[in-house]
Amino acid sequence: MERISIGFDTKTEEFLSKASVLSYYIATYNAVNNELGFENEPVTVDEIFDFINDLKHEGGVTHMPDITRSDISLTFRLLLKAGVGEKITSALPLLSN
Repeated sequence: MERISIGFDTKTEEFLSKASVLSYYIATYNAVNNELGFENEPVTVDEIFDFINDLKHEGGVTHMPDITRSDISLTFRLLLKAGVGEKITSALPLLSN
């Protein structure tokens, strides 16, 4: 798939690409948790990081960008600023659906 520039510098575009992928997988993770009966449970950076790595290594997802815990934490902050989810505690990087 061809990458289309949206006018930002390369690092910003890379992060925005990662954030869009992460937003999808965070929502997927929350949906699975809801189906398993863990409704409104907070989601941590480490849980999403492990979920992404499981998808890459065991789930056969091949077009996943390299994602760090910092990418996930920053995406959580963006989602919170956008009004998606709620911050459970200031001590831990958590996001509740």
